[in-house]
Amino acid sequence: MREDILNQEDEKHESYGIVGFSRVQVSPPANLFGSSIKHGNVISLRIGTAKRRRDFQRDWITKDESLIEVTMSATQFADAITSLNVGDGVPCTIDFVKGDVWDKEKRRYRTNPPETDFKKRSQGELKKEMSELTERLEKLSNDAKIILESKGTIKAEDKKTLLHGIAMLIQEVNSNIPFVHECFQGAVEKIVTEAKGEIDATYQAVRERLGDKAIQEHKLETPILDA
Repeated sequence: MREDILNQEDEKHESYGIVGFSRVQVSPPANLFGSSIKHGNVISLRIGTAKRRRDFQRDWITKDESLIEVTMSATQFADAITSLNVGDGVPCTIDFVKGDVWDKEKRRYRTNPPETDFKKRSQGELKKEMSELTERLEKLSNDAKIILESKGTIKAEDKKTLLHGIAMLIQEVNSNIPFVHECFQGAVEKIVTEAKGEIDATYQAVRERLGDKAIQEHKLETPILDA
């Protein structure tokens, strides 16, 4: 190689950056922020500073320092690149930020996010909703008992109070409870979508590792989940 090429210095600038995506297998499957299931195949996004060297009539751009690394599920990655200008963005799991110290024991820079117990959380939310409804029913029952058992003519203000309480409970039953159920269904559908994405990601990883020919020889097919 020519001496002038060997002695050539890398060109750096504060604005030079490099970004890369890669498919990564995780064993055992890990929790991801914003996801209700564990994932064994994830998408990794890495951003770093870059340096450039001119050689053989072209620019060679390589990473200089790592700035941040994040992990996403296949579903989160798809949402990120197809749902532009929607809200603040898509959840991701931060694995590394420049300055983090490697944890030898955990073999990670940062700990995994805690596991989300979807069933327990949903049951807790529904239990809380029903508990609040029961408290309001008991209060209305006690108020009605006091008013109806009192001597004399029932005051118009008391009638208005009872009717208002009954109307609010009817609204609770007709509107809020179905809304809680709708939210529950939406959460279930989200989990099914995540599961499908994980299966597709696993199949794609196997396909890339073994090749189409090996898959055909073993007659492997993509599993189908009913929504």
